[in-house]
Amino acid sequence: MDMQLAGLTLDSPFIFAPLAGVTRAPVRLLARRGGAALVYTEMVSAMGLSLSQPQTLRLARVWPDEAPLALQLFGADPGRMRLAAAKARELGADILDVNLGCPARKVRRQGAGSALLDSPERARAVVAGAAEGWGGPVTVKLRLGFDRDDLAEIVPGLVEAGAAAICLHARTTRQGFAGQADWAAIARLKAWCPVPVIGNGDVISAEGAVAMLKQTGCDAVMIGRGALGDPWIFSRAADLLAGRQPRPVSLSERRRALAEHAELALREGEALALHLSRLLLIWFCKGLPGASEIRRAAGCARSWREVLRLGDSYFANLEAV
Repeated sequence: MDMQLAGLTLDSPFIFAPLAGVTRAPVRLLARRGGAALVYTEMVSAMGLSLSQPQTLRLARVWPDEAPLALQLFGADPGRMRLAAAKARELGADILDVNLGCPARKVRRQGAGSALLDSPERARAVVAGAAEGWGGPVTVKLRLGFDRDDLAEIVPGLVEAGAAAICLHARTTRQGFAGQADWAAIARLKAWCPVPVIGNGDVISAEGAVAMLKQTGCDAVMIGRGALGDPWIFSRAADLLAGRQPRPVSLSERRRALAEHAELALREGEALALHLSRLLLIWFCKGLPGASEIRRAAGCARSWREVLRLGDSYFANLEAV
């Protein structure tokens, strides 16, 4: 089940996606412990990292026990990408990923993210700058194009510039996160792309992750929203792929994970512990009885300790039923 990606050997083909405002180190660590073969930072500004801005450095901080980790950069200037990539290596990232897929207006206005797909030569230069600064191959995460599949015009230049793998979120920029991901586009890319292809889009279950592998022939699957509140999705997918029966996750296991997550988040301060604990409790109770009430209570909690007490009481009551 091992696979090679940008010089690394991964123990499964199931990867945790970069998610803005979410994939801080504590969340990434839970995903690693849940079976993710590789985790990504949220997207980090090349400008901020190249200038060693404190907030950017906090986002780019790498914890030793979360390896292997990919640090994702966004930017529009090849020189800044070169400087930021060199800084990423100093920080201890295992893979450098270049974001060519973010559809957010504030990112596109900078000429970064998916805006680079509108200019294949510029995209190539940005990836080349990142590869030079990193000192070796990088990976690239992108979309199909602005409003159609333009990959045949875009990807060859990225590979020439140093892209060792392509992750395709199979939507256009115009779609944003609406509509349905086009898995057939992943299969089309895999049919001719000379480097490994990672599929991404609409994988919300372990069964879906295995289905994407089989339907598209992609080398790996990146899971984002499907892993929120379910960091065990990666190990279940690996079990299914290997023909094993996945192990169910108990309420007590969710309860323990909530407490563990808060302890991890405290490494970066009580404010982050409160923010992430709220998110995790809301994610963990999704689809369970009384979820709406616990969401409201978590939103009003004033400390991470209060969130933990809410979670303990909630899961204990469910276990007693």
